[in-house]
Amino acid sequence: MTEAAAPRLLETLHDRARELVTGTAADACVISRVLGDVLVIVTHVTDGAPLDLGQGFLISDYPLTQVVVRSGEPAQLTIEDEDADPAEARLLRELGFAALLMLPLEVVGERWGLIELYRRSAEHFAPHEVANARALARIG
Repeated sequence: MTEAAAPRLLETLHDRARELVTGTAADACVISRVLGDVLVIVTHVTDGAPLDLGQGFLISDYPLTQVVVRSGEPAQLTIEDEDADPAEARLLRELGFAALLMLPLEVVGERWGLIELYRRSAEHFAPHEVANARALARIG
């Protein structure tokens, strides 16, 4: 990627995060770059509330995240799900959210990163919202 292309990609990712929030009735969206076992946060959009995420996370610390990154298939959970992974549920609570939808981000045909859509309510994302997110999870 050229130096000139990097700022355009960041702007595109931020715009896409806004579209994802609108298209899924989410309260926040985080887009991260996958680099080996690390998620590096690239951009995020919220409903106005601050979102203190730090710089990144180890994928191996979050089993459901690991499944999404490896399989390329979306997954979701709420803090009320009986089978919710404790690490994922704990992070949701710490961030002030109750539901999460994760899906891979594809940039120019390459599985590039991870999209995380958050809700404050413990309400799963509906099938049409997941379909909207999948359609928006491809750039270029």
